[in-house]
This record gives sequence, structure tokens and C-alpha cells, in this order.
Amino acid sequence: MKKRVFKFIKNFILIFGITFVLLEIVLAIYIRVAEIKIELPTYTFQNTHSFWFDLDVNFGTLHLPNDSYRQKKYCFDVVYETNSKGFRDVERAVESTGKRVVALGDSFTEGIGVDSENRLTNLLESDTHIPHLNFGLAGNFGPTQYWMLYKTHAQRYSHDAVLVGILPSNDFIDDDYEIALKVGGDRYRPFLKGNYPNYEIVYHTQNINDSKARPKKQGWKHKILKNFTYSYNMYRYLRVMKRVSTIPKEQLLVAEKVPSYFNYSQAQFDRLRFTLEAIKSLAGNRPVMVYSIPIEKEIKAYREHGQNPLGTQLKAVCDSLQIEYLDLLPKTNQFSEDEYKALFLSCDGHWSEAGNAFAKKEIESFFRYYQ
Repeated sequence: MKKRVFKFIKNFILIFGITFVLLEIVLAIYIRVAEIKIELPTYTFQNTHSFWFDLDVNFGTLHLPNDSYRQKKYCFDVVYETNSKGFRDVERAVESTGKRVVALGDSFTEGIGVDSENRLTNLLESDTHIPHLNFGLAGNFGPTQYWMLYKTHAQRYSHDAVLVGILPSNDFIDDDYEIALKVGGDRYRPFLKGNYPNYEIVYHTQNINDSKARPKKQGWKHKILKNFTYSYNMYRYLRVMKRVSTIPKEQLLVAEKVPSYFNYSQAQFDRLRFTLEAIKSLAGNRPVMVYSIPIEKEIKAYREHGQNPLGTQLKAVCDSLQIEYLDLLPKTNQFSEDEYKALFLSCDGHWSEAGNAFAKKEIESFFRYYQ
């Protein structure tokens, strides 16, 4: 009897092991062929926790101080490192006698998918010899958070100019309380509630400690599965996709099917306008430079339809505020289809090294601050 039980267990473990290995092989191939944009196993214990948390009581998203995280997808493998304040930047003194630029933005500014020396702010700093303090953050970070971060933290650093990156493809969504509630209502993030210009700041959770994105000790099972298996990472990806599928179709149309450069509500634009006004007010006499970033599908749509309502409307607002505005969308007309696609990481959608270099060249040649 014992021999039969032992044999059954042995066969079960063998079959399960073979099946699991085959599943891992199939998923490894499928993720690359289908271009599924998920993190891949690193086969190390380098990642013992997440990298993006809700840590700041004012703007929410932030990294742990002096932390490192390895992000691996099928088209890049990068280690992110943070300074003592939790930003992906070198250590910066609060006071400086030289010229400096504060850079605000989301994951494109933070430089997801590329080594720090190849991202926009580092390229500008290297070429101009002007320090660019990178306060960009991924993790669902929108213009209201840019403003709150500048107001409560970045403004304290001596600087002579402010560079703001706007990503229409998700900034309108990130700043929309109702839409964000559907996919991230358990996060601690600030939103503008009300009508322009009479807004109040509200958060999804009453207390930052109620956020789902708080640091917590990861169990050994999670560490092993995340760092050593495709299956677990695919499972987590499917869970997120299930949550996204709960967004009403009329809202999903804005978020996913129509490029946000060409489809946004007046209420969404008014919130963006308010945050730029607030940043300009805080900056005082310092020049504020705003640039908008198109993603691949928006470049394609622009070539098909030739219309750019956001660029026109945003320029009018910036002109009224004496803010310099650079729209990168028309600048992509210089590229062939293959060339503009090469501006973005195929497995992720963020700027590639070529995309960061393109933005650096256009920004440096356009804004008077760099002349």
C-alpha cells in the first residue's frame, strides 16, 4: 500500500513538473510572439518587493529611498536605482549656486525601459552641463501629481527653470477621478474635484495607509514565483486586465481606442490647464517649458487625419500664461514609419534610446532657456 502511494506521489510530481516546464516554455515563446507587455522572471532574488508605492501624503506615488529594482521585459533589462528621497536620480543638494532645471512628468520623464544615462534629462544635462533634477514618476502619475510634487517637494530645490512633460495618452485618464476609480480606486492619489477653476483636492482612499500600494513584506512564495516563473507574472497581468475590463465601454473608448491627443473632454482639459497655471504661479519668474509627447498610435492617427486639436488648444493656454510650449507630434513628420516606430520600446511603449535622443534634440533646440 505504501509503495503504491509513494509511486502515485512520485508520478504526480513528475507529471506536474513536466507540465509546468512545458507551460513555462510555451509562455516564454508566446509572450514574445504576441508582444505581451509584462515583466519577465529575472532568475535572481534581486527584486524582493515592488518598486512603486504610495508613500507621500501629498502626491502619493514614490519609491523607497536608496532602493534598486530590476525590470525585465522581452526588449529591455534595466536596473533602476533611487536617491535618498526616493526618486530615480543621483543625490541632489537642496541649494546650488549654479543653474538647474526641475523636470516634472510621468514614466517617460522617469525613463522607464532605458538606463539612466540614456534618458531625456540625463542627455540634456550631459550636453548642456546644466543639472536636470528628475522628479518623474511612473505608477499612474498625472498632472495633478506633477503640481502637488512641485508644490510640496521639488520647489524647495533651488532651480532656474521648470520642464514639464505631458503625455496625453494617459494624463487625461490619470487625472480623471471617476475613470481612475474603476481601475485604481484602492490607491492613494490626489485628484481635482469640482469645476474650473474652483477645485478641491480629493483622494480615493481617506488615508495613505489604506492604499493597496503600501510597502509590505513579501512572502517567499511571491518572491520565488515572481522572479523565477512566467506563469505567475502572466497570472498577475491577467488580473489587471480583468480589472480594466470593468470600465464602462464609453469610458474605455477614451482610454484605449481613441488616441487622447484627439479625444478628450473639456473637463479633462480644464484640469490640465489648472495644473499648468498652478505650476506657473509657483515658479514665479522662472521659465516654465511644457512639451507634449505622442505615442506611436497617435503619430499614426495624425498622419492619417492631419488634425491636432490638443496642440492648438494647449498652445493657446500656454501663450496666455507665458509658458513656452513644444508639441512633439508635428516633429515626428520627419520620420518614416520604421523610424518613428523605433522611437518606442516594442515590448513596453515607452521611449527607446532613440526616442529619448529625439526628444532631447527637439527640446534643446526649441526652448530659449537652452540657447
